[in-house]
Amino acid sequence: MKENNRTTLGVIAIIALLMGLYLVFIAPGLFDTTMNKLILQQTKQATNITAGPLSRLYVGSLYSGIEILIGLALISLSTALYTGKKWAWPLAMLLLSIPTMANGYIGLGWLENLKKFPPAYATFFLSLSAFWALLFLKKNDGKTQNAMFWVFTLLGMLGTQGFMLFPHALRVILKDPAAALLDPAVTVLCRTGPLMFLVFLFAGLAIWKLAQRKETGWYLALLTGLMMAVGAFPAHYLRPLVASLVPANTANPSIFTSTYWMAGMQGIILVILLFIPYFKDRLFDKDETKK
Repeated sequence: MKENNRTTLGVIAIIALLMGLYLVFIAPGLFDTTMNKLILQQTKQATNITAGPLSRLYVGSLYSGIEILIGLALISLSTALYTGKKWAWPLAMLLLSIPTMANGYIGLGWLENLKKFPPAYATFFLSLSAFWALLFLKKNDGKTQNAMFWVFTLLGMLGTQGFMLFPHALRVILKDPAAALLDPAVTVLCRTGPLMFLVFLFAGLAIWKLAQRKETGWYLALLTGLMMAVGAFPAHYLRPLVASLVPANTANPSIFTSTYWMAGMQGIILVILLFIPYFKDRLFDKDETKK
């Protein structure tokens, strides 16, 4: 792997520092606005809290602390990035992938219910832009960068959907626990939900290890795609009328309007890409396989 020059390292460090400051001091306000306005509207000013808003409150509150931690970590990491520490760039890629994947869910409720641009999506787009910037600023040949871009981006897409579909399963189960035991259309989510959460975790780990040029990253990416397919397709076929990509009464349900089916297909596409020599030969260093 070729090393970056000092100027490029400085740019990478500044991006990490600015994103860290943003996540600590600005993003929390956008997060609170996004979460609180939606929950208060859905619960009639917190007087009627049902399973949907409650699950969003729990998941969102847990993630909000993680996001600030990521910001602090990026600030702390900026010096190591500038001095060219080998471990720093892969860790920065992992850290930036998390708010990119998680904020897809944080703002989704606004798009579905308020029909407005969610404030938290500013964090989504900034994190994604920083993630791509660090990916292309890292010195690699063009084919390697191209392979990494498509695989890393697809991993991020799967992680984003995993973080969206896990709370969906949680909401449905909390709404009617008896149905989770008796109705196959709900029971399937008892397994799909945990798999979606694992997709989110494994997507981040795969990005981290692939950024380190480790063969373990390839296996983690493979598991990410397989888990998405195994978790998503059964949910689609047992719940064909729900989790649609389009508003109600605008199109007939089909595989092309199903969140679960589209997510499952993306998992399969990732698995296929990982076995294509053009991608596989450029995702990790061959000498790592001998260690």
